[in-house]
Amino acid sequence: MKRRLLIAVPVLILVAVVAWLLRPKHELVGEGYISERSITLWSSVAQVREPVETLHYGDRVDVMGRRNDSVKVRTAAGTVGWIDGRQLLEPALWERSIKLLQQAQAIPVQAHGRTKVQTNLRVQPGRTEPRLYQFGRGVPVEVVGRAVADWAQVTDEKEPASESGNKKEDWYLVRAVATRPPGEAAARTAETNTTTQPGDQSVPIAGWVVARFVELDLPDPVREGIASANVRAVAWFELNRIADASGGKPQYLVAGTKGPDGQPCDFTTLRVYTWDAKKTRYETAFIENNLCGLMPIRLGKGPKDEPEFHFHEVGDKEDHLYRLIQTVVRRVREPGQAPAKSAHPKPAKSAAR
Repeated sequence: MKRRLLIAVPVLILVAVVAWLLRPKHELVGEGYISERSITLWSSVAQVREPVETLHYGDRVDVMGRRNDSVKVRTAAGTVGWIDGRQLLEPALWERSIKLLQQAQAIPVQAHGRTKVQTNLRVQPGRTEPRLYQFGRGVPVEVVGRAVADWAQVTDEKEPASESGNKKEDWYLVRAVATRPPGEAAARTAETNTTTQPGDQSVPIAGWVVARFVELDLPDPVREGIASANVRAVAWFELNRIADASGGKPQYLVAGTKGPDGQPCDFTTLRVYTWDAKKTRYETAFIENNLCGLMPIRLGKGPKDEPEFHFHEVGDKEDHLYRLIQTVVRRVREPGQAPAKSAHPKPAKSAAR
C-alpha cells in the first residue's frame, strides 16, 4: 500500500503541474485597433469554427495571444475570439493616424472626389508606408493636400506596367469616413460629407492615397473649361453665386497643372469661370499661368464682401492674394509688396455653352 502511495503521489503532483502550465492564460500581451471596415471575430483558429462578433474600424481590443498570423483578442465588451493579425493597427500607428486626422481637419478642402478603384490609405506618401485602411471603389473623399513620392510595386497593389512606368507619382492627403451604416447607398454627388451622423457607425479618417486613384467631382463648367485647355485639375472652389433668371449661378476658381505626375509645384495655372447672364453661359474670366503654387488655397472675403483667394508659391514667403470684383480678378498687394512681373488677366472667353 505504501509503495502504491509513493508512486501515486508523484504522479498526481506531476499531473497538477502540467495542468497548471497548460491552464488558459488571460494575461495581456498588448493592445490594438481594428484597421478594416468590418471583420469577424471567430471562436477559434480551427477549420470548424463559429463567428462570435463583428468588429469595425477603430475598435480597441486587448491582445491576449498569438498563433502564427492569428491573434487572440478580447473586445471592450469582454468577448474573446480570434482575428487575422494583419487586421490590427499597433498603438503607435494608431496614434499617428489620430494626429494625421487632426492635421487634415485643420486644412480647408481643396476638392471633392471619389475613389476609382480599391485604394490603400497610408500614413505617409509612398506605397511602402504603413497602411491605415483600404477604401473600396466609389468612396467619397475630400482632398486637402498633395505630395510626391517614388513609385514602388507592393504586394497589395498591382497595376499594369503601362500605368506604373513613371518613377514619381502624386499623392493626395484626403479626409473620409472609414465605415458607413448598413445598407447606405453611395450616391454620386458633387458634395460629400465626411462627418459622422447620429446613429451611424461612421468614423472620420485621414491619410495619403495615390492621386490617380481618385476622380475629382468637377462641376461641368470647370470640367469642360480645363479639358479644352489640356489642364489637369488638382483643386476647385465655388467663389460665390450670382442671381440669374434660372436661379443662382456659382462662379468657380480652379487650380491645375499640365504634364505627368511628380512635379514640384502643386499647381501651375489658375482659372476663374464666371457666369454671363446675357449670353447665358460661363466665361473664362481670368487665367494666370507660369505659377508654382502650393496647396492649400484659402478663400476669404474682401472689404465689400467680394470673394478672395490666396496661396503661396514654392520658395516664396509672400502671400498671393486675389479678389473677384463682379467678373474681374485682380491681384491685391499689401504696401511694400513688389509689383507682379507678368501677371495679366486674360480677356473673357466662352468656357462652356
